[in-house]
Order: sequence, then C-alpha cells, then structure tokens
Amino acid sequence: MGSKLRILLASLAFALVSKPVQAHGGGRDKLGCHHDRKAGGYHCHKGPLDGRLFKSKEDALEALGTSQESPPPPKQKILPGYYTMETDEKTKVRRVVDGDTLVLEDGRKVRLIGVDTPELHHPKKPVQYYAKEAKDFVEALVEGKAVNLALDPDNTYVKHKDKYGRLLAYVLLPDGDILNAKIIREGYGFAYTRFPYKLMDNFRALEKEARENKRGLWK
Repeated sequence: MGSKLRILLASLAFALVSKPVQAHGGGRDKLGCHHDRKAGGYHCHKGPLDGRLFKSKEDALEALGTSQESPPPPKQKILPGYYTMETDEKTKVRRVVDGDTLVLEDGRKVRLIGVDTPELHHPKKPVQYYAKEAKDFVEALVEGKAVNLALDPDNTYVKHKDKYGRLLAYVLLPDGDILNAKIIREGYGFAYTRFPYKLMDNFRALEKEARENKRGLWK
C-alpha cells in the first residue's frame, strides 16, 4: 500500500472518530433520557439506562423494571435485626389513654406490645415519674392520626388480646418507625419482658441505649 493511500485512510479514520455528535432535540427527563424529535426514539444519556436507545419511554421503563406510576414503597426506618412487619390493619387513633395504651376510632383499646410506660391511671398507685411526659409524647405522634397496626407472631395470648381485652399490637407510624420502639428509644418507657414477643431483644437493647445516653426518664 502506497504512503499516500495510508495517509488518506488514516485521515478518514480520524475524521470518523472525531466527528462531533449532533445535538438531539428535547431536554432530558429525570431518567436521564429524552425523546428525539428529529430522529425519533427515546435516547438515554445519564442514569441506569445511559447509552441506550428505545422506541418509546414505555420500553425504557419496562427495561428499567419500574414505573413512574407505581414507585417502590419506601423502606421502613427500623433498626437492624427487626423482622419485616406486615401491616395487619390500617386505622386511626381517637385518643391516647397513657404512654402505652390507645383508643382507636372504633372504640377498641390497643396495648402497645413490648413497652411499659410509667403509670398514669393505676387504681392502686400514684402517678409515677414521667407518666405525663410519656402520654404527651405519644399524643403528639398519633392522636387523631392514621396509623397501621401489626400483630406479633410470637405473641401467645389468644386472639392477640391481654386479660383486659386490649389488642396487643405494634403501631407503625407514617414514616415507617415503630411507635413501641420509639417510646423506649427516646426514654419514655421500658422494655416489657414478662411475656414473649418477637422484638424483645431489640427493645431491651433500645432501653439500654436510652439509659446509657440519659434520655427521657433516665436523665
């Protein structure tokens, strides 16, 4: 091959590599893609679909395995070691009796499983230290608000009710936290250990943490 031909081929190759990419019409959406109004199709330049070309946005969403209309639910904000809780019932709290007892909109009483707060209305005991603070704390979180209830598979009580007929349950807050755990973690109650429940070890660890950090009633 002559030297002139080699130079010509090299120049052609350089021109092909260095040719600027023509700008597409349309700005990128939150997926990092856009509809090409000139050439057609749906082009992706950023994000998980970077560099891919689709016939339509629907094809891109299918490839991504998601849908803008049905985003994945947020993860629960719970501590490592908690099992995944399934919501058994969605309801609303009418009022708070004390730090560990609620009344639902249908009149049922819920005893928060795994937590014991200072006595506020005991017939044989005076109002205990931090009882009012515990009630106020819980009121601010759930009174008049919608919550989810979750039952404990390790609870041995018949129909998940205590001897007073109160439903033993976890209360899941809108942000994914568990009210029972939050009360203990912030120092408004103790881990209850007189009967088995799934999160006993977790709640005991939360009580220890609150005590060591002098939160709430541990001050």
